[in-house]
Amino acid sequence: MAINPNPARITDPMWQLWEQRPNKAWRLGGIYADKKGYHNSVIANMRNWPNNYSIKLPSDLVNKNRDKARAIDLTMSDSEMINWTKNMKRAAENEHDTRLYGVKEFYGTLDGINVFGMAKDSATGRWRVVTSDKSHLWHGHTSIFTMFVDNWLVLAPILSVWKGETFKEWAVGGVSLPKQGDVNSEDVKYWQYVHNVVRKTVTPPSPALVADGDYLEDTAKAFKDFWKKNGGNGEFDGSKVTGWLALKYHQKLAFVSAPQPVETPPPPPLVSEEQLSAAVNAWLDKNLKDRKVRLEGKLDGEVAL
Repeated sequence: MAINPNPARITDPMWQLWEQRPNKAWRLGGIYADKKGYHNSVIANMRNWPNNYSIKLPSDLVNKNRDKARAIDLTMSDSEMINWTKNMKRAAENEHDTRLYGVKEFYGTLDGINVFGMAKDSATGRWRVVTSDKSHLWHGHTSIFTMFVDNWLVLAPILSVWKGETFKEWAVGGVSLPKQGDVNSEDVKYWQYVHNVVRKTVTPPSPALVADGDYLEDTAKAFKDFWKKNGGNGEFDGSKVTGWLALKYHQKLAFVSAPQPVETPPPPPLVSEEQLSAAVNAWLDKNLKDRKVRLEGKLDGEVAL
């Protein structure tokens, strides 16, 4: 594994996205770049491009990661570009899919001719179709909200989308789905633990469980309660962890495990020394009638401003 070449500008989780890409034939188009937009930092955009769209949203104006790059480009073949873009589109259009939680936007192509992209304005916001320049016909672009570029828990699921897995394959894959009657089971303990982490995402909260690995009546009742409060339809007695229930648990787990955006106002715009001097002089001219007194530095025996 290569070492992060620019830790001052690239977080380790962003570098991991590159290192753990599912197709090693993909080439790195870039993470940090000294240009406007998400490939550069919040600080650089504020200084040089104060009206850029990458420094407008609350999730981008948090008081951390302001010196870090927030996008990654992956260069690949025409066929791979089409598949990559289709995978991103499928995940974005699935309202239950949480794997792109930290993604602000992506650009690629669905046909090798036209650029296709989707964007949203918050982690849980609604996706919309967007487009960009023709360079995105041969590289897939992914922008990350500023607040998440240092959070591997949020970024890691993106790899599953790039790989082409469905949300169900990712959410259930590798995890056993136990049933009532299983005792002293690590799989049961896992789902009991997940239940306790997300039980407060429904109203009123589902009953808490002791994560003891025993799938008995109390666990079945708690699972049924969580199922029902998440819109479960039909008959379900909680006697097994179904694929649908597993999806709901992992969906809520991804949400509560990620820090929620904090509404923070943007910092005041940067001003030059000339602008500051002009503002001070305007105030003095308005509030001090005798300009000569100001220049001499005295006013009724007081120390001048």
